[in-house]
Amino acid sequence: MNKFYNMFKSVVVNKAYAMARTASQDPLQGFRFKVNIEGLTSQMGFQKVGGLSKEIAVVEYLEAMYDHTHKLPGRETVGEITFERGMYETNEGMKLYEKVITASEGDYRTTVTISIVDRFGKIRRTFKCAECWFSKYELADLDATSDDVLIETLTMQFEYFL
Repeated sequence: MNKFYNMFKSVVVNKAYAMARTASQDPLQGFRFKVNIEGLTSQMGFQKVGGLSKEIAVVEYLEAMYDHTHKLPGRETVGEITFERGMYETNEGMKLYEKVITASEGDYRTTVTISIVDRFGKIRRTFKCAECWFSKYELADLDATSDDVLIETLTMQFEYFL
């Protein structure tokens, strides 16, 4: 056993294990993020953000004399993003939704930035969503038998992100 231990120890010491990895090489954690909604006076904290996605449509094209279709890249589409947070006395979430209905021509669109930060608070990745507007406001069920925090959900439409 001692022989095996010494052999293993020499391999570990002589190889890449001799150097410890740095924090910058660790994967980012999903619970450290910031959301900035342009035009909103205060910072709205969110418990959960979901649905940030891009997809390229597949266009199938069939020519005569071929037994199979050609697949070509089509237009890029994006999904909708949902934002969840605990409900507060202020109604900032509802105001974002109502702005779409009450705003004059084109004034309801905004830019939303979602930043992922590391454990030291440094921004590591940023997703900037353009031409955003909120299409749905939802309040969790009111339940007298539960002691859960009341959650409000906002659904956002956008055209593209960088």
